[in-house]
Amino acid sequence: MKSIKFIFIIYLIFLFNIVLFCEEEYYVNPVGDFVKYGDVADPCVLKYEDKYYLYATSWASHTWGFKVWESKDLVNWVDKGKAFSRYDEGNDWGQKDFWAPEVVFYEGDFYMVYSARAIDGKLRIALAKSSSPLGPFKNIKAPLLDEDIVCIDGHIFIDDDGSTYLFYVKDCSENIVGGRHVSQIYVQGLNLRYRLVYGEPVLAATPSQPWELQSGDYIWNEGPYVVKHNGIYYLMYSGNAFFMAEYAIGYATATNPLGPYTKYEKNPVLKADLEIGVSGPGHHCVTTSPDGAELFIVYHSHIDPNYPSKGRTINIDRMYFDEKGVLNIKGPTRSPQPMPSGVSSSYIEGDEELEMQDIRDIKINGVFPNPFNDVLRINYEIIKDSFVKVRIYDSIGKIVKTIQVGNLSPGKYCIKWNGFNDGGNKVSSGVYFCEVCSVRYKDIEKIVYLK
Repeated sequence: MKSIKFIFIIYLIFLFNIVLFCEEEYYVNPVGDFVKYGDVADPCVLKYEDKYYLYATSWASHTWGFKVWESKDLVNWVDKGKAFSRYDEGNDWGQKDFWAPEVVFYEGDFYMVYSARAIDGKLRIALAKSSSPLGPFKNIKAPLLDEDIVCIDGHIFIDDDGSTYLFYVKDCSENIVGGRHVSQIYVQGLNLRYRLVYGEPVLAATPSQPWELQSGDYIWNEGPYVVKHNGIYYLMYSGNAFFMAEYAIGYATATNPLGPYTKYEKNPVLKADLEIGVSGPGHHCVTTSPDGAELFIVYHSHIDPNYPSKGRTINIDRMYFDEKGVLNIKGPTRSPQPMPSGVSSSYIEGDEELEMQDIRDIKINGVFPNPFNDVLRINYEIIKDSFVKVRIYDSIGKIVKTIQVGNLSPGKYCIKWNGFNDGGNKVSSGVYFCEVCSVRYKDIEKIVYLK
């Protein structure tokens, strides 16, 4: 009798702990529902008022322009349609290969810098403008730089005093240095109001560190993005070819936006981790959490590490500067991570309610232990017909057990996990995460497994 009473007390303590764990919400990379588009890459996220807007290279739009997605939490994204289309009046300069859009808000307007292939077949960058982050954006200067400069990956940096700078990449297709095709990052002054790029081009970064020189006669520094911290300018960039697992992110620092920049000796700061399924993390932007308390890096990685040229999708991870000013990234991750700070579970209001409910088509109703054995009962609910996976992850993001895969109809379900992994071995006691996911949404709950 005493032993049963003891077990029941342990059960109550365990259940109480699980309830506490479940108060905090989590996300798992990749975020959003971008995989269905086949390839979404080179993300730019604009934070404006209480929303985020994401622009990217994508198979869904690279022949005509750019789509835009909207979010309130950096994790769940809603497709808002076309932001820029070459078929709109005045936008027919670019013919195809619409890549790497970036949008900034400056003096009451939204400016988009983007790459495209002109009618002569050469890659250049252009500048467009809109009164709304959703667009439509209209060209105001195309191309933005001289006709003889073959370039991609424009980035607009706005300094604290309002001065603006244009970073861009001389593309390796025609930029030959020392007998090699080299993508290099340059910077010049930029006057957005007068659509004027001024000053001599200044070389900011060129492939030079061993990790950047792994791709033979074609080598890359691309995807520039600048953040400022304690008076220091951090030029972040991607090295290697985007279709390589070794595509990764490094940074260089300067005391002036025009440089000279010195590369961090311990680059790259974000790289592949094939053990957890992350290949080719790169071409990023940086934004803040909803409450502004945390920095997040938004980047792409390969959908399938075994086929890195088959498509990319979007990830977010935390970024911070240590006491020595070293830029650190807490990633890449595939394990459940706390939602960005300031995210409210009750932010859905008004006309957005149906839209967001349509995304959240899965919900975990609880994960409960059996007080008399080590079996966990997972209760979850399906709101609409869905292809569902139920998986258990360990604390570092590796899949321990896939419990269920299949098409399910709307309803409430219960499934059990007996603590065995996919290899048929019993797992050790510890912290795990239960994920129930569909094509459109995933829900995650933190659990403690005891045996």
